[in-house]
Amino acid sequence: MNLHSYLALKASNTAFQLVFGILTTYVFLRILSPDVFAAYILISAIGGYSSLADLGCSNLIYVNMRQAYLGGHHLGAAFEEALAALLTYCAVVLLVLFVVSALIVADVIENHGAPLNLILYLLFWLLLLPWNIVRTAANAVDLYVPFEIIELIRRSLVTGFLVSLLTGLEVRQYLIAINVVWGGCFLVAAFYGRRLFRKFGAGKESIGAAVVRLYRDRLASVKAVAAFNVSAFTIYIFPYFIIPAMSFPTNALVVFDTFYKVGRFGATAYRVAGDAFLPMQTRAVHEGRTRDLMSSVAKVMAFQFVIFLVGAICLLAGSNWIFPALLNGKVEISQAIVLMMVAMLFLELIQLTLEAILINSGLFEPMAKLYVAVVSALGTVALVSYLWAWSFPLFLGVYVLVYGIGAVLHVPLFLRYLGPSRAKSRRPA
Repeated sequence: MNLHSYLALKASNTAFQLVFGILTTYVFLRILSPDVFAAYILISAIGGYSSLADLGCSNLIYVNMRQAYLGGHHLGAAFEEALAALLTYCAVVLLVLFVVSALIVADVIENHGAPLNLILYLLFWLLLLPWNIVRTAANAVDLYVPFEIIELIRRSLVTGFLVSLLTGLEVRQYLIAINVVWGGCFLVAAFYGRRLFRKFGAGKESIGAAVVRLYRDRLASVKAVAAFNVSAFTIYIFPYFIIPAMSFPTNALVVFDTFYKVGRFGATAYRVAGDAFLPMQTRAVHEGRTRDLMSSVAKVMAFQFVIFLVGAICLLAGSNWIFPALLNGKVEISQAIVLMMVAMLFLELIQLTLEAILINSGLFEPMAKLYVAVVSALGTVALVSYLWAWSFPLFLGVYVLVYGIGAVLHVPLFLRYLGPSRAKSRRPA
C-alpha cells in the first residue's frame, strides 16, 4: 500500500465529507424552513440508525478476513460471508424503506406535502449500510487506495449536486441524482468484487452456507459485536429521538444536529491519521510488537491533537459569526453549547483512536461491556431529564460528561489488553 497516496486520498475524502456536512445545513436552511429541515434531520437519523442492522458483522468480517489475509490463509470463505452480509443488508434496506415510507405517506412522520422527497432522502442514507460491507472487504485485503478513489468520486459528485441547489436545481432532482451516484458506486464495487471472487476462489453457490456460518456458527462473537455496535451508535444519536419527546425549545433538534455534526467533523478529521496507521497497528498487534504499536498510537494522537487545537480555536474565536452564517440566523448557538462542542472534540480524540485499535484487534467483548454501561447511564440521564424537566443545555452538558467518562475509560482498557504489561505477560519465563 502506498501510504502517501492513501493519506492524500483519505484527506481529500475527509475534506469532502466535512464540506458536505456543513453545506447540508447551510444550503437546506436557505431553501427550507427550520421545521421542514427538522423533518430531513429526523429522516437522516432514522437512516443512520438503521445501520444498527449491521449487528457488528462488518467488524467481525473485517477481523476474520484481515487475520486470514495477514496469515496467508484461504480467503474464499471470508469473501462468501461478506457477500452474504451484503445481500442481507440490501434486504434490510428494502424493509426499512417500505416501513418508514408508509409512515411518511401517512404523515405520521410529517412530510410537509413532499413525501417522495423524504423517501428519496431516506434511501440515500440507508444505502450506507450495504456500502459499509464494501469498505470493510476492501480494507481487509489492503485495497484502500481503489476504495478511496471511488469514495472521492462519489463525495465530489454528491457535494456538487448539493451546491447546485443554490443555483436553481430542484430538491427532487438533487435527491434523484445522489441516489443515481450510489447506483454507479455499487456497479463499480460489483465489478471489483467479481474479480476478487475469482482470485480467492469464493463461490456464489456457497452464500447460503456463509449466512449460516455468519449468523449461527459465530453467534457468540456476533452477540458481543452486536452489543458493541448498537451501544456505540446509540451513544451518538439517541438524543435525536429523545429531544422531540422533551419539553425543550422547538429549535433544540437543530441545535443538537449542529452539535452532532461538529463532533462528527472532528471524528472524521481524526480518522485521517487513524485509518492511515491502522493497517500497521493491526499488523503490530498480530505480530506482538507492542513498542511499535505504542509508538504508532503516540504519533496518531499527536497529529490529532493539532487538529483539535485548530478546531477549538476556530470554535472559540469564530462562533459568533460561524453559526449565524451557517444557520442563516434562524437558530442561535449559545457559548455554553460551543464549550460543549470543544469538550466533545477533545474526548473524541481519546476515544476514537483507542476504539479503532481495540475493535480491529477483535476485543469486542470488553468494549461491549463498556459501551453498554455508558448507554445505561445515558438512559438514566434521559429519564431524569424528562422527570425533572431539565433545560436543554443542562441535558446536553450531562450527556457530554457521561460520554467523557466512557472515553477516558478506554485508556485502562487499552493498556490492559494491548499495553506493555500485556506484552510482558506473553513472554516465556
